[in-house]
Amino acid sequence: MLAAHESMKKNQAHEWHEQIEPRKKRYVRAYWDFRNWVWHYLIEPEMEGWAPLENPTDDDWLMLRDLMFRKYQRKKYPLKYIEMVDKVLKEKGLKGDEPSSEQLRPR
Repeated sequence: MLAAHESMKKNQAHEWHEQIEPRKKRYVRAYWDFRNWVWHYLIEPEMEGWAPLENPTDDDWLMLRDLMFRKYQRKKYPLKYIEMVDKVLKEKGLKGDEPSSEQLRPR
């Protein structure tokens, strides 16, 4: 039997959206490509396709961490990727609401 994270696609995208104005949404997509995080965004209805997001905001990083943590809780995502995002957050001086990856690691 495969563990949940072993059965995932290797480039699983994490996607969310936020309302930025009435009738206007900003979609963000991020995935790990074995070297770094790749980010894209789309503003609907203005843009027809996804565009690279060169400098994700601090809120984007925190939202990615939150989304990944919820997947981890449902056993759908491995802890090692949360640790990678926690490292970026630490370098930026940010902290999410959920427990840190050190607190999640089994003892």
